[in-house]
Amino acid sequence: MKDLYNDTLQVVEALKAARLQVVQLSTQLADLEYHLGVVAARIERGLIKKVGDEKKLGPSLDSRERIFVLARDADQDYVALRSRRDSLQEQVETAKVEVKYLQDKMAVMMAAAQADQAAV
Repeated sequence: MKDLYNDTLQVVEALKAARLQVVQLSTQLADLEYHLGVVAARIERGLIKKVGDEKKLGPSLDSRERIFVLARDADQDYVALRSRRDSLQEQVETAKVEVKYLQDKMAVMMAAAQADQAAV
C-alpha cells in the first residue's frame, strides 16, 4: 500500500509539471500568434503601399487575399515564424496528451487503491 501511495505522489507531481508545461507553451503560442499577425500586417501594408491602393491588388477581396497569402509565403521571416508556431502547436498538443495520460493513470491508481481497501 505504501508503494502505491508513493507512486501516486509521483504521478501527482508529474501531472502538476505537465499542466504547467501546457500553460507555459500555450502562453508562448499566444505570443507567437500575435507576433505572426503583426508581421503579416506589416507585409500586407508594405504591399499596399507599393501599389498605392489596396483595390489595385485585385478586383475582389478573395483575389486580394490570395495575393496577401503569396506575399506572406514569400517572406522568409514570416515563414520561419509560421514554422515555429506550427512546432509550438504540436508541443502544446503533445503536452495535453501527457496531461490526459497522467489523469488516466491517476484514475487507475485510485481504483486500485479502492479495490485494495475493499479487499481488506
